[in-house]
Amino acid sequence: MNKTECKKILKKAYKQAIAHNKNITPSSIEDEMKNVLKEHGLEYIAYSKIAINNMQNSANDIITLKDLLEEIDILPRIYTKRLAIEKSKNI
Repeated sequence: MNKTECKKILKKAYKQAIAHNKNITPSSIEDEMKNVLKEHGLEYIAYSKIAINNMQNSANDIITLKDLLEEIDILPRIYTKRLAIEKSKNI
């Protein structure tokens, strides 16, 4: 387990629970953490789909992991999280 990542997700879930006036219970934190993880998952999947789509439509014949990772580094500068998710739905 990556403690730093866990703390980051827990912190965000806690803030969301407080913002929604929920009591801090194991089940409420679980629900909020699931929402945070789902949100992060959608973002990561969206950027990955866009990266692969871009690579497929480029002059490269072979898609390598290195190329994809470099593309992922660039995409957040081009697309906001919301825009990336919307664009990935059309891919």
